[in-house]
Amino acid sequence: MYIHFRKFVNLIHITMKRRYLFILAAVCMLFGSRAMAQVESGFASANLNGIWQMCFYVSGNPEIPGELKPSNSFKILSDDGKFTNMVMIPNRGAIIIGSGTYKQTAPNSFTEHVEKNLHLPQLVGVDNVLEFEMKGGEVMIVKYFVKKDKEGNDIDSWYYETWKRVKMPAAYPKDLVR
Repeated sequence: MYIHFRKFVNLIHITMKRRYLFILAAVCMLFGSRAMAQVESGFASANLNGIWQMCFYVSGNPEIPGELKPSNSFKILSDDGKFTNMVMIPNRGAIIIGSGTYKQTAPNSFTEHVEKNLHLPQLVGVDNVLEFEMKGGEVMIVKYFVKKDKEGNDIDSWYYETWKRVKMPAAYPKDLVR
């Protein structure tokens, strides 16, 4: 009986060692791949992943910018390099107005490869470079250039957008109405 118990303990010990080695290898690979990505690109990646809500500055006085107020537009930048732009329509639902892939291409810019865009259809099939500035990690100021309007006319205009990161609660809110 003692011999079988001892073999069982040794088996558990070996299994635990393998599990710890696997976890250690996974952690090393994760940090190693991030370090290699930084070396390959020459810059540290910004924390762009998450859900962002478009905001506008609203003020009753033209001399001050005012408060940041949320809109019904959202940008989802997923971990797998995909983006989705969505607009909530009160009392009617929501629509996806744009989607595609994205990749950070410089310390202060990322490029969206636009696969769908209802708002700016002239960007479909185009790599659109968005320059960004992070304000405290929770607000991102984005600007991008649009050469032509949807009819093909030259507009040569910069678009500026302010996005605020949507904070995820630790637990399901008790007062949430779905």
